[in-house]
Amino acid sequence: MRYKCIVSYDGYNYMGFQVQDNEKTIELCIEEALMKMLGEDIKIYPSGRTDRYVHAIGQVFHFDYEKDLPDNGIKRGINAFLPEDIQIMDVKHVDDDFHARFSAKSKEYRYYINTGEYNPLTVRYMPHITNLDVSKMEEAIKLFIGTHNFKGFASAQIDERKDTNKTIFEAYINKYDDKLEFVFIGTGFLKYQVRRMMGILIDIGRGHSDKSLILEVLEKCDPKISHKVAPGCGLYLYKVNY
Repeated sequence: MRYKCIVSYDGYNYMGFQVQDNEKTIELCIEEALMKMLGEDIKIYPSGRTDRYVHAIGQVFHFDYEKDLPDNGIKRGINAFLPEDIQIMDVKHVDDDFHARFSAKSKEYRYYINTGEYNPLTVRYMPHITNLDVSKMEEAIKLFIGTHNFKGFASAQIDERKDTNKTIFEAYINKYDDKLEFVFIGTGFLKYQVRRMMGILIDIGRGHSDKSLILEVLEKCDPKISHKVAPGCGLYLYKVNY
């Protein structure tokens, strides 16, 4: 049987999603919980991997298990062995050809910035950045829409064999009092892509760069140009669409 799970987590205390040697990660915690619940090693397959400090509201993973168990029973069982900052939100039986990563049609990431007074209670969840020209950022974010080679916005260590052409369907900013919400919906995103796009948008908002820099990075595909990476704590994997 194949099970699709939606998981939310506060990523601040973890070294990202992917299992790493001797490091505390989201994937490790979930697989340990499945081991305690089912009594055997279970490999999970996520829609993608989030970096250190990055959060998720709607991360998706699947796993296979030989027995047919009730969805709610699996949800309660896994959550019983998970820490408080990781929570399974939904479990469903799916067909064997479903794959959390390869079946995804699009992903939605959101980035949050606190533009008001410094708040020690929210600094782990949105960086504090003031004096931003939001109108310039709104003009600039539109340049990401479309199909582009985003190699210049990816990690410099990205596998050369990886397809760096991605399509962004929507990119826009919502304003809520002293909070900015940046929304990116696309076919997929490369490692550091959203955080590097945000790094340039923040520089544009501060008046340190012009929106033409986005076009230069897209044209030259050079990650050295987009070297500023926005803090991971403001980034959320919001939803995966199938």
